[in-house]
Amino acid sequence: MSFLSESLVDGLLANTDHLFKNVYAFECTLHKLPGKAHHGLAITHQDLAERREEFINELRNTMCSWVYSKAKYQKIIDEAIVDRGGDVQNASSFMLNLIKSKFRKGHPQGQFGELLLFNTIQHYFKAPALLRKMPITTNTGVERHGADAIHFRPVGQENVVYLGEAKTYASKYKFATAIKDAVNSIITSYENISKELGLYVYDDFLDHELKDFAKKLKNNDLENVRFELVCIISYEENGNKSGPSELEIKSAIKKIVDDRFSKFDAKGFSAHNSYVLDRLHIFAVPVWDLEQLMGMFE
Repeated sequence: MSFLSESLVDGLLANTDHLFKNVYAFECTLHKLPGKAHHGLAITHQDLAERREEFINELRNTMCSWVYSKAKYQKIIDEAIVDRGGDVQNASSFMLNLIKSKFRKGHPQGQFGELLLFNTIQHYFKAPALLRKMPITTNTGVERHGADAIHFRPVGQENVVYLGEAKTYASKYKFATAIKDAVNSIITSYENISKELGLYVYDDFLDHELKDFAKKLKNNDLENVRFELVCIISYEENGNKSGPSELEIKSAIKKIVDDRFSKFDAKGFSAHNSYVLDRLHIFAVPVWDLEQLMGMFE
């Protein structure tokens, strides 16, 4: 049986601590949605001030881990340092521009959601990326099918694969639309995974230890596989979160997201296989002035 130790996989994880220091995370229980657990993730506050700039800076700091594995990054920067006569600062600037070149210009919403998804799956499920849909700079005019992320972690005697879907809506009143689109999309990806794995690559972003597992998953040679479905929805929120203290602001944010979940009608999901729906994990990301946040991210 193919197997990796959990401790080895832990060593492949990107660090998410600094990013999530700027996230107010909470579990949402006031809903009738199927699935295992659903959460809210909001930009946190320090006293009355939202840590928006710090959140974006830390999210952008994870771009390197999204593009290159630790070993690949080290190889490139070591070569750049030698090529630049030992000038570490020059080599660091070269790496930053190289990373930026991998991102599509003018399409911040999709990449914001996918980068946040990449970090969230690692933070909550301790699962590093295993496969991704072709290069990051894929032409956005061409529709890409399949999940936005495929991560992996051995749990006990099972090889657990996390399929991830990210939806970001800057328009108002799109919470319900985002959930419907994300859940329907991730279930379609799951149901067609055997057909769609050819769309995925394991390349520079993947550490050597996982490449054999990525190949085996694509070839259906990986035993005891269990899929979990992760959806992250970022949406424009207009509820009143103001308050006289940090504690009361966070309480207002949680109430707003709980209310959104509790009012969502999940009856439309009844056509899906209930056992598949039981694998759902939904993360709702309320953002006040999402368009401005996208400008900061890009």
